Amino acid sequence: MELYRTDKRFDAIVVPELSEEEKKLPYAKFYTDYPLLPPGPLQQQILNAGPIPVEDAIPIEKWLDWLTVSGYPKVVYGYTMMTDGSGFYIEYSTTAPTWQGKWRRWYGNWYNQHPAELPEGRGNLRYKIWNPVDHWDHRYVNGENDKDGVWSLETLDIGETGDPSKGMPAVSHRIDLLQYGLSKEKLEELEAADCRVEAFWEEFDEPGHHLVLRFSRPCPLGGRESINCEWMGYWAKDGKIVRDEETKVDEKYLKNVITHNTIERAHLAQVLPDLYEAMNG
Repeated sequence: MELYRTDKRFDAIVVPELSEEEKKLPYAKFYTDYPLLPPGPLQQQILNAGPIPVEDAIPIEKWLDWLTVSGYPKVVYGYTMMTDGSGFYIEYSTTAPTWQGKWRRWYGNWYNQHPAELPEGRGNLRYKIWNPVDHWDHRYVNGENDKDGVWSLETLDIGETGDPSKGMPAVSHRIDLLQYGLSKEKLEELEAADCRVEAFWEEFDEPGHHLVLRFSRPCPLGGRESINCEWMGYWAKDGKIVRDEETKVDEKYLKNVITHNTIERAHLAQVLPDLYEAMNG
């Protein structure tokens, strides 16, 4: 009988070695000294089961309908191809009661600034720390904030490509949900219950678009719970959700993306408290 290993010290994912310039940076240890672990056994079991039934996915026509103070969609973790040829995944996760939102807000600004000590074209170690096997570079398009979009370069295959710098460049644009179907009353209700929602559309250096929705709220067991969704093959334009049939997506890609996200979410929870203290102490 094949067993799923429980001693994760021996299950760490092999990550690219840092350059000599990167090794000299004071925060290099947060790349080298924190093992990047695969998904936990419960998540891996769900991933190994294959795609969820398409009828259990959230159709694009109802992309905002499930945003509620309580209750859950029928399926909260999984992926599938939709009947129109687009792709969908949904990812549920939690953070501990000790987690502080200020850590993530600080990190989001910090990794969008290129380290002055590194030459351009060598990637951004600040971003690589988040997912050492797939991340390469990340920055504000205008150099100051996300008003004009956020540019990124990464792979999404858990190291299969072997070189994150060979990934597909993407630009993410924030969406004002009040212009895309979320009522002011609904938003006020969510905010009063300490629920947070944000959305983005993504474009790439090749044809195709993605639509991303992120939602979090207090978890009944303490801390916060997040339910994030992505519709690959859709984007937002002029107040409407638009289908883009040129978007490349298949089951393997969907499984890779949700696996990538699962790994990096757990890794950031491990690294960020120590990183924040080291850089702000």
